[in-house]
Amino acid sequence: MAVETRTLSVCEIFTSVQGEGAFIGQPSTFVRLLRCNLRCLWCDTTYSWREGEMGPGVEMTPEAIMAEVCARAVVLTGGEPMMQDLAPLLELMGDRHVTIETNATIFKPYDRVDWWSLSPKLGSSGHKPNRRVIGEFLATYGDRLQLKFVVDGEPDLAQVRELLQDLPLVAERMAPVVLQPVGRAGESADSYLARLRILAESVLADPFWARYELRVLPQLHRLMWGDRRGI
Repeated sequence: MAVETRTLSVCEIFTSVQGEGAFIGQPSTFVRLLRCNLRCLWCDTTYSWREGEMGPGVEMTPEAIMAEVCARAVVLTGGEPMMQDLAPLLELMGDRHVTIETNATIFKPYDRVDWWSLSPKLGSSGHKPNRRVIGEFLATYGDRLQLKFVVDGEPDLAQVRELLQDLPLVAERMAPVVLQPVGRAGESADSYLARLRILAESVLADPFWARYELRVLPQLHRLMWGDRRGI
């Protein structure tokens, strides 16, 4: 259930470069919010929701959050940011470029958002995509969103193909589709890049993908900083 409060429960705020998706490499301030409605098996930010790892966080007003924003681009992430009321914070963003990263299980019409990064979860996560909510996002914000899939092998890739066939608006709106390999704790950069190559080669050999605005991308921050938190 969504939490409607004037303050936001914040896990951490930091400035780095966007490591994923269409704006990869862009300097951005990340506002990571606490709590999530999913429990993905390979989640790399369990400290934002898991009992025992999750600290108390900080209850911050929108004004206090904005005081820590350094970059022109702001990314609201989690956890699952859509569990909290983002409207008061969005009202203070001015001319900043705002991205919300969401697992696409909760829809709210925040028109102030410049870019929606929908990351539907696949079988390897222990969950499945919410087609209804993804459809709402596509119908409302199809010209300013990407679908970003964390893929762990061919079963996940087959699930992406099935989902896209059920959502013709993805191709009609030319919404970017981003595929990236799942990150594994402690994995070397060489191992990660080898799995990225396998994913890219699989896509290049499959004519299905020709109709989509497809990107096969790494998690850039993982290659630069490994599993370090807050950067």
